[in-house]
Amino acid sequence: MLQTQVCVRVADPADRDAVRDFLAGLSATRSTSASSTGLGSVSPSLVRDLLTVTPHRQVMLAVVGSEVVGHGMAVVNSAGAVELGLVVSDRHRPPGVATRLARMLVERAVLAGAERLQLDVLCENRLVLDWIRRSLPDTRFERDGYTLVGSAPLNVVVLAAPAA
Repeated sequence: MLQTQVCVRVADPADRDAVRDFLAGLSATRSTSASSTGLGSVSPSLVRDLLTVTPHRQVMLAVVGSEVVGHGMAVVNSAGAVELGLVVSDRHRPPGVATRLARMLVERAVLAGAERLQLDVLCENRLVLDWIRRSLPDTRFERDGYTLVGSAPLNVVVLAAPAA
């Protein structure tokens, strides 16, 4: 799949069925995230929560036609930090989709008043940790059990351009 086939856009309540199908189709590795029950079924309330956009909560989707291939959410917390969460389908992993989702979410979060970026990543998730180290080199990590909590000031965040 070519990257140009992927459109990144703001989520809409009309995306309900496509997001449910996306979540239900995630691999066992991905289904351990907060985005899925891991049982192959996804509750309507979870889908609704993952599509709700507010001034301090941004939701973006990566889509190919009508199929959702990636979901990203950024929430500006009371401390002014953006808590960012992304998941891209294992089947559809064109280069740069996660970076495009992250870039758009961060831009919107800054407009909503965010000052810092906060990321929680499982320690064994080398793919995401390597991406963060390349794209956000000023990120500082602290270990919290099986998770690394990363923090970077948004005034120095420059996400690397997607691979051509």
